[in-house]
Amino acid sequence: MRYDNLVDFSVYASDLERVEGAWKGLKKYIEQSDADGLELLIGYEPASDEIPKELVKSIHLPFWITWLDVWRKGEKGLKAYFPPMPADHIQSCCGGSNQLEMIATQKMVWELAAVYNPKQAVMHAAHVELEHVFTRKFTYTDTEVLQSFSELLNRTAHEFSDGEPPCVIGIENLWWPGLNFLDSALTDDFAGFLNFDKWNFVLDTGHLMNTNPKLRCEDEAVDFVLEKLNQLSSDIRKRIQSIHLNLSLSGEYQLKQMRKGLPADWENLNHTEKYNSAKNHVLKIDQHLPFQTERVKEIVDFVQPHTIVHEFITPTMVKYDAYLKQQMGALV
Repeated sequence: MRYDNLVDFSVYASDLERVEGAWKGLKKYIEQSDADGLELLIGYEPASDEIPKELVKSIHLPFWITWLDVWRKGEKGLKAYFPPMPADHIQSCCGGSNQLEMIATQKMVWELAAVYNPKQAVMHAAHVELEHVFTRKFTYTDTEVLQSFSELLNRTAHEFSDGEPPCVIGIENLWWPGLNFLDSALTDDFAGFLNFDKWNFVLDTGHLMNTNPKLRCEDEAVDFVLEKLNQLSSDIRKRIQSIHLNLSLSGEYQLKQMRKGLPADWENLNHTEKYNSAKNHVLKIDQHLPFQTERVKEIVDFVQPHTIVHEFITPTMVKYDAYLKQQMGALV
């Protein structure tokens, strides 16, 4: 089986500063490793001419974490979710202050992605409010999130002359309300909501593991992922064409934090402080570690992907390289 092995990276300075020689240094790293290219997280600006576009095989689009009330209620939802902030900040948070602005922003980032001629442009199909990251007392169900998310995708696709996105949209699972691959019938329903053809699913193994805080070892994790994939319909399994491959065994932390609930000083924090607190919490849930067990090949053999993105969170490229070698070694 042949698939592209990709390194995950972003256009942001926090990533670029880790690489000696910036984009040229990253190109050199890719050429010297056994990887085939990049999945590149982009923002809302046109691509830098320094980015080696020939190495970009997949794009990750910006993630709107909390957006559904803005989609449903416009300015009223915006005021409920966010403090007053500049328009470009609102765009980064949820795409805009109403449906028309959100669609326009989504269309723009699809077009920015298409510049790279990628195999896919990846989106998270989820919605979560900051305090619910801690409490798990969600406002919306998976069904409600996916219905509105499909509306956003369909209306954005309709903005193009042929009714199709300029590149394939890869829809990724999370463990928040939305797409999680836990309910076969709901996943089928979501696929049926979409009225354009250029889309597929992206399986994030770590995100799927995060739905089960009982997991304690790699064997249990592999078994769980295979169990959930097996219960999906054949049509859905065929649509899973790429994998974000990483390990997450944060169950003990999740259970402990669910018992604790909100941080003690939550009500006294401003929006930025709440966001940063939630972000730090999420990073402890979603560990982005490498697989060590060769049983990870069972997942890859089951999915038969065209792309594997080795998605890790590391402070240095030296650490990333160690993780990459470890996980790619398990796949041999």
